[in-house]
Amino acid sequence: MDCVVSEWTEWSSCSQSCSNKNADGKQTRSRIILALPGEGGKPCPATQALQEYRSCNDHSCMQLYWETSPWGPCSEDTLVTALNATIGWNGEATCGVGIQTRRVFCVKSHVGQVMTKRCPDSTRPETVRPCLLPCKKDCTVTAFSEWTPCPRSCQPGNATVKQSRYRIIIQEAANGGQECPDTLFEERECEDISLCPVYRWKPQKWSPCILVPESVRQGIMGTSEACGKGIQTRAVSCISDDNQSAEMMECLKQTNGMPPFVQECTVPCRDDCTFTVWSKFTPCSTDCETTRSRRRQLTGKSRKKEKCQDSDLYPLVETELCPCNVFISQPYGNWSDCIIPEGRRESQRGGFRVQGESKECGKGMRFRAIACSDKNGRPVDPSYCSSSGYIQEECVIPCPFDCKLSDWSSWGSCSSSCGIGVRIRSKWLKEKPYNGGRPCPKLDLKNQVHEAVPCYSECNQYSWVVEHWSPCKIHNELRSLRCGGGTQSRKIRCVSAADSEGGAVDNSLCNQDEIPPETQSCSLSCPSECVMSEWGPWSKCPQSCDPHSTQRRTRHLLRPSLNSRSCAEDSQVRPCLLNENCFQFQYNLTEWSTCQLNENATCGQGIRTRLLSCVRSDGKPVGVDQCEQRNLEKPQRMSIHCLVECVVNCQLSGWTAWTECSKTCGHGGRMSRTRFIIMPTQGEGRPCPTELTQQKTCPVMPCYSWVLSNWAACKLEGGDCGEGVQIRSFSCVVHNGSVSHSAVSVDEALCGEMPFQDTILKQPCSVPCPGDCHLAEWSEWSTCELTCINGRSFETMGRQSRSRTFIVQSFENQDSCPQQVLETRPCTGGKCYHYTWKASLWNNNERTVWCQRSDGINVTGGCSPQARPAAIRQCNPACRKPFSYCTQGGVCGCEKGYTEIMRSNGFLDYCMKVPGSEDKKADVKNLAGKNRPVNSKIHDIFKGWSLQPLDPDGRVKIWVYGISGGGFLIMIFLVFTSYLLCKKPKPHQSTPPQQKPLTLAYDGDLDM
Repeated sequence: MDCVVSEWTEWSSCSQSCSNKNADGKQTRSRIILALPGEGGKPCPATQALQEYRSCNDHSCMQLYWETSPWGPCSEDTLVTALNATIGWNGEATCGVGIQTRRVFCVKSHVGQVMTKRCPDSTRPETVRPCLLPCKKDCTVTAFSEWTPCPRSCQPGNATVKQSRYRIIIQEAANGGQECPDTLFEERECEDISLCPVYRWKPQKWSPCILVPESVRQGIMGTSEACGKGIQTRAVSCISDDNQSAEMMECLKQTNGMPPFVQECTVPCRDDCTFTVWSKFTPCSTDCETTRSRRRQLTGKSRKKEKCQDSDLYPLVETELCPCNVFISQPYGNWSDCIIPEGRRESQRGGFRVQGESKECGKGMRFRAIACSDKNGRPVDPSYCSSSGYIQEECVIPCPFDCKLSDWSSWGSCSSSCGIGVRIRSKWLKEKPYNGGRPCPKLDLKNQVHEAVPCYSECNQYSWVVEHWSPCKIHNELRSLRCGGGTQSRKIRCVSAADSEGGAVDNSLCNQDEIPPETQSCSLSCPSECVMSEWGPWSKCPQSCDPHSTQRRTRHLLRPSLNSRSCAEDSQVRPCLLNENCFQFQYNLTEWSTCQLNENATCGQGIRTRLLSCVRSDGKPVGVDQCEQRNLEKPQRMSIHCLVECVVNCQLSGWTAWTECSKTCGHGGRMSRTRFIIMPTQGEGRPCPTELTQQKTCPVMPCYSWVLSNWAACKLEGGDCGEGVQIRSFSCVVHNGSVSHSAVSVDEALCGEMPFQDTILKQPCSVPCPGDCHLAEWSEWSTCELTCINGRSFETMGRQSRSRTFIVQSFENQDSCPQQVLETRPCTGGKCYHYTWKASLWNNNERTVWCQRSDGINVTGGCSPQARPAAIRQCNPACRKPFSYCTQGGVCGCEKGYTEIMRSNGFLDYCMKVPGSEDKKADVKNLAGKNRPVNSKIHDIFKGWSLQPLDPDGRVKIWVYGISGGGFLIMIFLVFTSYLLCKKPKPHQSTPPQQKPLTLAYDGDLDM
């Protein structure tokens, strides 16, 4: 039997990637002895013959080669003319051809970069290549809108009218295109605004006093003296500012009324006192408590008249307090918003980008209005107390601070050493935002924001390298036996694919699940034993890993056995089990990465990517070649374009001018100014402020107005009744516009022209004479009402009415006065009403009944009289029995302590006292007490005690027969007793004692 040796193994990998002075690359292969030879058989080869070596990678390690840097970004080539717009590889419009460049280095192994001329030019990589440039996108804005129209009508001289226009951004700039303009809102003052002409009244001097015509005056006064009351007139014209004559209507439009051109006057009579004109008031000192005076003198014959000497009736000196210039200010209303002064506007770094670069934070002023009054408490113009009419104090609007983050950290290493992982970089919070600054992006619990991109690591970067198995070491302790079972070992190490010398690295870098065994059992067949070859590889399972399919491996006979013992099996079969000996593969896609921008870019176009890997059905990542070998379908798009929105802070317009005060005088006036959002916030830009309107209270201006007094009593001429005249006066008052403030009289000059005509100050009146019928004033018109049937009206015009009545002065003259006067008129917009009788609850058999309209108003008339409910409840027949009264049910009942005894027809027969119901109080014996109704609630309690002789079906109850029988027996007893008493007694010797009369009393007890 010959020695049996195995086949040669495959050549091992080269021990080095190149040769150097110390070591050359080599490969080995080996074979092992499977069975020892028998006697006379061919001996086994020597140990040295079981291994073979050969050289590999014999080129020198001192190798020169080219290395390149990554391609740079695509930039415009100024040397190449731009091509027409085209469509790029990714389907996006491009606008020309650019170039990408990279650097090339000559590198010497183990040394580094050397001079370029040492590397061969034939293998020099390219340093420039063409690329497609994305289109530049200029900012696109709309054209300015039309200017807002200026008013066509004339404006007051102090009004400032502005017009504005705006434009809107349609597309932001991108890829280096032209930036958007700063000005999106423009404002200017209107030109050629016509100022409204100002018209005013120009009154002439009053004419001399004209008396009543002589004929009329003779009839009234009965004297020929040319004196008394008359009238005087004056001419009133309308003029413009340049004293040119104008239409009267122009002045009427701008003023409250026309000055009076007729007034009463007096021509003094002979008996009247005449005076000179009052002199000017004497000057006042600075003291507020001083007075001033003026004088006049009697003239002509008045100086000799005694009545004119009476200083009480005709004073010659008038004294009044001097005007006091002491004024008291009182703050009014709340403080205004903090307002940045217009004159101190300056640009604020990091502030809002607004028109005019107005400052939006920092020191400002806030205002509080004042109400000014004199020492007597009368409101005056606030300028007397303060030139501006405000109290001012400094305030501060805090400046906004944006969220500040650190720069991006460097990308971390890939989280997986085999297959797909994640690379992460992060920023961390440096300063939080406050006062409305730009907000932070969403942070994690450590105040960090992360950006992750997928990464892929080749699974064969680190691999296990094994050496050949050592010869089988027999376990048999008998040295004479050199065959049988044993063990063999081999060396393993983890190497890096990037290491040209194949040096070992730490074993933890290699996949621990795939670590090869270092020892294994083996056997060396004895000379007489059968020798089989090593098992061949398992056949492949189908890709579907069908469990009904199997895989097979085989081996063949190398040497038969000398004895009759059969050899071991030469084939093995096992089922294809998923994830045990059969695996499926599929592509695995990562999620899309965050939008990655070009270097130094902060917003705009970017790319999102995803990576492809191959995963085994048991979840283990494997090389992509495993999926490629099986021709699996690959996903098409591995990158897409994305857009990172550019950060745009909120942009505001400048403040408008302050509006006019909402009230011309008094409390409660406010003025405001506003600003507008020109550009809203985009992305994580600074948000727009909530305060777009500022307000402040107006200074409290005094309100001057004319006030009419009440009408005086009717003044009659020469009688106690009849027609006469009543008058009222007017005065100028000042108040602050509040309801609680009482008006105070002031100089009439402060109220301006007097707007009242004589017809407002004087009116006819009458005092009714005894026996006359005095007609009262008309009432207000009623609401408009339609004639309706079932809530529907068949007419378009309605009616409303009013009335007036006559007041009778003398009762004897009542019949001669007419009745109430009613007046109706047509109206539109009427409504349909329906009327319903309403009634209150009964109270002692009485209640209130009224008519109510459908709108809830109680009216007189409108409801049908036939349907009116009864207001007084009466029983029929009337309750005339003692101790009875009419109940709320409309039937007669009995008072408390009595029970009803009813007739067969259901009416009350009489009231019978209930036994044991006597009250300790004295009985009321008068008729009023008997017939007084009891409380209805108490009566209802005892109502069930009434004795009804009939059943509901009309038959007599049994107890009635019992009472009738008992009454019959009592009658017989009474008759028999009377007989015994009245019978003549027999004579006796002795005189019997005198008998007392028997008195029978019936107390109503049924048991008697």
